[in-house]
Amino acid sequence: MSLPERLENAAEALPADADQIRPANGDPQQLLVNLDGPAAERVLDWMMNHAPAEAGELAMAWLEAPLGLEVIAALDESSLPKAGRKVVRKVHHAARSRGLEIGPGAQSEGKVARLPDLEQAISAGYVSPLDPRGSRLVYLVESSPGGGAQVFEALLDPVRGLADFQVYRAGRRQVRDFVRDVTTRRGDYTAVEAGPDAVRALVTRTVECHPSDRPLPKSFAEWRRSLMISNPTGRTPGELVRAQLDGGQRPADVENVIVQAIQDREIGPWPPAPSKLEEVLVAVQAEVSEKPALGAAEWKIEFENRLMPLYAGEAADAYAERLDESAYVYWRGGQEEKARSCLAGANALRRTEGQENPAVQALVGVVAEALTQDLEKRLGAESPEGGGED
Repeated sequence: MSLPERLENAAEALPADADQIRPANGDPQQLLVNLDGPAAERVLDWMMNHAPAEAGELAMAWLEAPLGLEVIAALDESSLPKAGRKVVRKVHHAARSRGLEIGPGAQSEGKVARLPDLEQAISAGYVSPLDPRGSRLVYLVESSPGGGAQVFEALLDPVRGLADFQVYRAGRRQVRDFVRDVTTRRGDYTAVEAGPDAVRALVTRTVECHPSDRPLPKSFAEWRRSLMISNPTGRTPGELVRAQLDGGQRPADVENVIVQAIQDREIGPWPPAPSKLEEVLVAVQAEVSEKPALGAAEWKIEFENRLMPLYAGEAADAYAERLDESAYVYWRGGQEEKARSCLAGANALRRTEGQENPAVQALVGVVAEALTQDLEKRLGAESPEGGGED
């Protein structure tokens, strides 16, 4: 049977929880949002006893959510049938492979504990995947001296620096809901856990490379000392995954895995600054006007030739860092092959300036394709057939 069908069976068997189970329509993440901790434990326990295969599917989906880890940790394995115990062991193994720790004592470097209980001090960090521009949101959650909790939200970019910074204060239960939202309900930009020190290291590195001609957000000044680290050995999420996986993979693996992810628009394309793109577009448009026989395929090649230098020199470091940080998100999401490929791509980028790097060639190809389409639209609008003025 499918997971939605099994959850309907659970709703029938657990009438007190049925009104929270059915509105989720079989969506594991929405179900976790609907249920409180005890109810989620009841549902997962019933599933492990009566539908262990579907229970495993549900538990796997709940691994990345703090509440999901709590629920899985609360399972009494000794009370389950043999099939259920086997599924629980598989789920625990999957958690360890993702760098997650289920149960008490989960505080080693690179393995982050869930958000503490309400009576405990809060200190947790989360990082989102990079958006197509190359920026990402990071969150640091801490107990507030005046009671409750506070969330620091920063928009980071290795080129643009600290682009935005906000501080939110709320009750601890509200913060729990916020954390559940950013770690389960943000689609492609769902955040993963990272140690508070790793988030601080990332903020510190970004502030240190912040462009001198752009002021830092005013709201950051008050919190600068508490959010930056003075320890030069503090490691960012990308450095943590590099230490864990070492990045040792053949270039072919980069081409087969990361190139495909870039071409599928799963990560990247992290284009150069808009002003640089406009310069490239204007230059190619001028060349096309002088050689009207050229077609879109030739335009794309010309765009690629002009874009590639923009990925070299100092820019290469920023692209290598983005690949490292993408590796961390893949690693925490259980996609170790893609994580290793990102690290291998970053290694190759640090050894060269991009021209022979398959990952960078793929990034350039995606941007060049977009510019080619833009140029086609511009030329179409300018031609009499396109409806524009001569």
